Amino acid sequence: MDITNYLIETGSQMSATKTAYEASIKVARKALDVQEQTGQNVMKLLETGDMNRATEGAATGSNIDFLA
Repeated sequence: MDITNYLIETGSQMSATKTAYEASIKVARKALDVQEQTGQNVMKLLETGDMNRATEGAATGSNIDFLA
């Protein structure tokens, strides 16, 4: 009787672990999709030039420094 309960509990734990693993994979993929979409939107914004530009010769607002 003890071995039966052990096998049932082990199977249940393995099933819960698999479900948690699959859920974490889905969340990670969704986060990656959001990051990719955000990056594409930033690139579109930079390419279109739809931002305020400083007048020619002005130092303020003419450059953007990005640090990663």
